[in-house]
Amino acid sequence: MDDIIDDISKGMISRYSERYKKLGYDVKTLGWGTKEQQNYRFSQVLKGDVDFTDRKVLDIGCGFGDLGSFLLANNVDFKEYVGWDLNPDLINEANSIWKSYKKLSFEVENIASLKPNGTVADIGIMLGVLNLNFKDKMDNYEYSKKLIASAFQSVREVFLVDFLSAKISLDYPKEDFVFYHDPGIILDFALTLTSNVEIKHNYSPIPQKEFMLFIYK
Repeated sequence: MDDIIDDISKGMISRYSERYKKLGYDVKTLGWGTKEQQNYRFSQVLKGDVDFTDRKVLDIGCGFGDLGSFLLANNVDFKEYVGWDLNPDLINEANSIWKSYKKLSFEVENIASLKPNGTVADIGIMLGVLNLNFKDKMDNYEYSKKLIASAFQSVREVFLVDFLSAKISLDYPKEDFVFYHDPGIILDFALTLTSNVEIKHNYSPIPQKEFMLFIYK
């Protein structure tokens, strides 16, 4: 399975590096529609029962680190924000953009191949990482569960992760290249990690229906 995951990771690096060469620092490089949609998605993070005060935040699949700047802009009093992404181009850009922000730092790291080595942050956040449809390469649920379990082990308090929902919006066409997670299946899995789980499935489509899990220790 490690070889398959390595192959998937290489494909993701290539996918986003090609976009970055064409578009540079742009939300579309990351696959988001608009900055407004990105910020709306980020705003859902602040609507859960999560205390960011004096906490270290780990953003897995951070892209350009826009979530870190969003938290600062909304006066979230976190202690430190660390962004991880497997793509060196995105991390280099993030370090360049936010180099004057002492609370923000960025590292090239792949959660899919990371071996559990204790906790690294109080709060973990992973947005938009589990949306690509692997089709015959690997079972998407197997991949998602592996990453969620690894990320959950890396945090002390709570892990947040979002998905495109299988409860699709009828006014938006289903897309073949993305994977729609069944919220029931994902919730059941999260409950094997902890009994403290919150699911948020009530925010507006962006433009497709999404949901977010808050998985507490």
